Amino acid sequence: MKYRIFSSSEKAWEGMLAAIHGANKSIYLEMYILDDDARGREFFDALEAAAKRGVRTIVILDVVGSYNFLSDAVGRIRAAGGEVLFCSFFFSRLHRKVLIIDEKVAFIGGVNVGAKYATWRDLQAQVQGPVVESVVRSFARVYRKLGGKSQFVEAVIPENPLRRASLWFVDHGIGRRRHLFRKYYIERLDRARESIVFVTPYLFPPRWFIAHIHQAILRGVRVEILLPEATDYFFVNGINRSYAASLASSGATILQTPGMNHSKAMLVDGKEGIIGSQNLDLLSFNFNIEGGIFFHDPEMVKDLSEIIAGWRAEGVAFEKSKAQSDRGGKLRWYDYPMAFFLRLFGFVPLQ
Repeated sequence: MKYRIFSSSEKAWEGMLAAIHGANKSIYLEMYILDDDARGREFFDALEAAAKRGVRTIVILDVVGSYNFLSDAVGRIRAAGGEVLFCSFFFSRLHRKVLIIDEKVAFIGGVNVGAKYATWRDLQAQVQGPVVESVVRSFARVYRKLGGKSQFVEAVIPENPLRRASLWFVDHGIGRRRHLFRKYYIERLDRARESIVFVTPYLFPPRWFIAHIHQAILRGVRVEILLPEATDYFFVNGINRSYAASLASSGATILQTPGMNHSKAMLVDGKEGIIGSQNLDLLSFNFNIEGGIFFHDPEMVKDLSEIIAGWRAEGVAFEKSKAQSDRGGKLRWYDYPMAFFLRLFGFVPLQ
C-alpha cells in the first residue's frame, strides 16, 4: 500500500497541487473552505487548467465554509468544461476535505485551503490502492445528492476482511451512513486496552463520547488529548478549557500545544490510527458530511505515532487550577455557562 501523511497545511497543499497538475483523466474535489485569496486562486487556476486540457473536473464546495468563494473562478472552471456544485443543506455541512486524482490517488484529512491556514499544523493522508475505489463511490453519492447528473463508473467491490484490516474509508452523514462515526468510535473506545490518543482542535464532545472515555479510564486505559493552546475562535478556547477540565478530573491527560493544530486524529493501543475531517463535536457526529480513513497498517500507524510524538514533546499539561497562558489555559468564570449553552444547542460551524 502506498501512502504519505502530510503534517501541515503547506505540505498538503504542495502535494495536492502537484497531483492536480499531473492528473490525466479526472479530478474530484470536495472542500469545506476554499478561500478567495492567493492560495485559493492557485487551486482554482490549477483546476481550470486541468479542465481545459480535457481532464474531467468536478468540484463540490460547502456554501457556508466557502461563502467567500471565487465566483469569477467558478465561472471559468465551468466555461472550461468542469462542474462546480455547492452543498447548501440547512443544518448539514459538507465538512470533508477530499481530493481524488484519476480515481487512483486520494487525499483525505482536515486541510482547508486559504492563506490564513498556511502556518497551521494539520493532517492530510495521500493514499493509493483499493481504498480509493471506496472514496470514489462516496464522492459519487454526495455528487448525486447535490443534483449532479454525470454518470460514474462505480465498481461493485466485495467486502474483503483482509483488505479492510489494513486501511479503509468511512463516510459519514449521507442516508444510512448518518451515524457511522459514532458506531466506529464507540467500538474503538470500548475495546481499547492500553491507550487512546486524540488530536483535535475543538473539544466539544457529545455525552455518549464522554461516557465511553470515562469507562475506558476506569478500565485502566491511558487517555491523552492534544489540544492547541489557542484556537482560531476566541469563544471556542473557553469551551476547550471547560471540557479539558472535566476530562482531566476524570483521569485523562490533556496537553496544550503551541500554535494552531487543526488535525483530527486518533490512535488506539498504538495499533490503529484514524485521520479525517471530523471534529470531536456535536455537528461532526450528528449532522455533518464527514470522511476519514481507519488503518491498521503498522508502518502507517508508526508514522502517525511519530508525528504525534513530536507534537506531544512541545505540549504543556493542562491544569485546572493554573493558567498556562493568558490565551489558552486559564479557566474563566464564563467558560462553564458557555459550554452548557452550546451543549444544549450545539450548532457551532467549526473548521
